Amino acid sequence: MTLRQALLYLEGESKIFRKDRRGWFVALPRFNYSPSSSTSFKQAAIEQGRLPSWGYLEKESVYTAPADVLSLLGVSEGETLYKISGWGALDSHKVFYHETFINAQVAPDFIGQLGERSFAEVWEKNYAKKTHTQHLEFKPTRLSGGACKGMGGTSGTPSIRVKKYRADEANKIVQIDIEYWRFESVEFFIDL
Repeated sequence: MTLRQALLYLEGESKIFRKDRRGWFVALPRFNYSPSSSTSFKQAAIEQGRLPSWGYLEKESVYTAPADVLSLLGVSEGETLYKISGWGALDSHKVFYHETFINAQVAPDFIGQLGERSFAEVWEKNYAKKTHTQHLEFKPTRLSGGACKGMGGTSGTPSIRVKKYRADEANKIVQIDIEYWRFESVEFFIDL
């Protein structure tokens, strides 16, 4: 077995991970994450004794998005939606990249209200809406351009894509999250 084969094997076993142009590192303990929970990433991380942090790379008004996003949010091509991209970290290690879409008619000035707060906090405090997860999709994939840039990963690094639809009390979809989690950093579970 060559050194490269050994490193790839250890990466596949979630023992180590790569950072672009920085090398290989020992993986931290996995984050236990239940995407169906109403608990925010911040709250779940703190409950597990981890130090969460996040940052927003872009907060912008857009007038187009993938057709399924437009349809689910009830927005037509050319109407305003908010697109927010960013990263989440545990113990100063970036573990996921996200793109979030929000209907601007449902939540006027959402990106102005966001600051550095969590989405759940803004929905509840600024719009009097408690959101819940209505739909989840999981797909094994590899990091692509935007996710690599956002997390400092290497293109082709194994990851898990999570697509979440967040709905309000009337079950109207108000937010769509597309997250790319580093393979070695997370263990998903869903309580039924």
